Amino acid sequence: MNKIQRKFLISADIQRWLKEQILTLEKTEQFYIKSDSDTQCYYLKSFPQTYTKVMIGKEGKEDMVSVTEEVYDEERKKHTGRKLTRKSYTVAMGEETFVVSKYLKNLKGLYVLSAYFNDAKAMRESQMLEMLQAFILKEIDHDEKYTDRILSLCVKPMEYDLHKLFDKIDAFESANLFFWQVPRRLYVRDGVALLLYKNLRLLHYYKVNYQRKHLSATLHRLRVLMRRTATILDTFPDLFAPGVQRFCTSLLLRYHEETKLLRTLYFLEELCSTRENAKLSLYSELKSLTSQEEKEVTQMLLSQPFGQLIQILTRELFDQEHHQYKALKKEVKKVVRKHLKTFETLLAKTKEGYDEEMLEQLYTSMDSLQTLIEDFYHILGEKETQRLVEEFNILFKPLREYRNCKERVIILTTIKEQSENATLDTDPLLCEHEVELKEKIAYALKLLRTSKFYI
Repeated sequence: MNKIQRKFLISADIQRWLKEQILTLEKTEQFYIKSDSDTQCYYLKSFPQTYTKVMIGKEGKEDMVSVTEEVYDEERKKHTGRKLTRKSYTVAMGEETFVVSKYLKNLKGLYVLSAYFNDAKAMRESQMLEMLQAFILKEIDHDEKYTDRILSLCVKPMEYDLHKLFDKIDAFESANLFFWQVPRRLYVRDGVALLLYKNLRLLHYYKVNYQRKHLSATLHRLRVLMRRTATILDTFPDLFAPGVQRFCTSLLLRYHEETKLLRTLYFLEELCSTRENAKLSLYSELKSLTSQEEKEVTQMLLSQPFGQLIQILTRELFDQEHHQYKALKKEVKKVVRKHLKTFETLLAKTKEGYDEEMLEQLYTSMDSLQTLIEDFYHILGEKETQRLVEEFNILFKPLREYRNCKERVIILTTIKEQSENATLDTDPLLCEHEVELKEKIAYALKLLRTSKFYI
């Protein structure tokens, strides 16, 4: 009895070799059904009429029971994933056995070689295995995506060098990384990891640039990246260790919130210089507050937690423990559709009226959708995403400006209350078109409630 098994991914050219061999051919169909988390259950049909039920316990032991055709056909209706149909060509050569599995239908083009030997010495000295090297693409002994269960429940196996894809990101100059696009044909875990890696490189780049020179545009990009990275982590929580995902998401959102004051101060300072009725004392006050806040933000960026965040998340991206063999395109479309459904539900509720809290929920929902669309537009479809963005902007733009107006009032009120200058006049910087924005928001909500969003 053969004690050692080796498994290889092979090319379709193996059929040339099979034509020259004496072999036995068996055709099988296999499908899985739902079972307990610590067990697996599948049914196997060996053509023409042999039916077997196989139970695999948590220790990996298989329990096989013959079943009738009627039982098989009934369970077949309840299968999960795809049905595995294959032809197995068995070639026996002395004490060595080689089985070529040719997968059919949805897995057409996939060929797997299983080689069986009595011991390690026989395997090392096998002349036939040496000859078959011409057809072998890679060893898959420990490659989970080629197990029957993953082949049945997940996407057709994809082959690529993930480390080379990371290297391609490293080859980009940081300033040009915004033009990088995640490849279309990837597993979801790998695609999201690459996107986050790009974001981390950009976070570091803009962090260093801001420390060198305090520019409002640099801070804005830094904040956008914080928000987008947190959104991606929050959208795909199952792809990463729960503790890491929660820690990084909460810290990124905290830093995003803590830098909001400085972002607003930059805007107010610029606005103040353009308003003729704004007094010099107000500009001096804003200048002083901006300088103080810049020191606070710089200290935050230099702090140990921020550095740890980047290190921890970078380490997590290269960890394959939470790998899922699901297609990136399919999973991205799934989460976008889920977000669109949530957005439509919120829109429908506004028909009966809405308050500030409801508007904030709508903004958060659209902000998350915008992030997903911008990062994956080439995967979702450029025409579809362009249409969505145009529709969203009917509401998103006035709502964003309205939120900024409200935040401006709060910050200017606080500045006035805490200022040593009792006559400080902040009114020239208050929003002048809040009523107009409210009307635009009401019109946009009415318009979008008649729309249907789909990808």
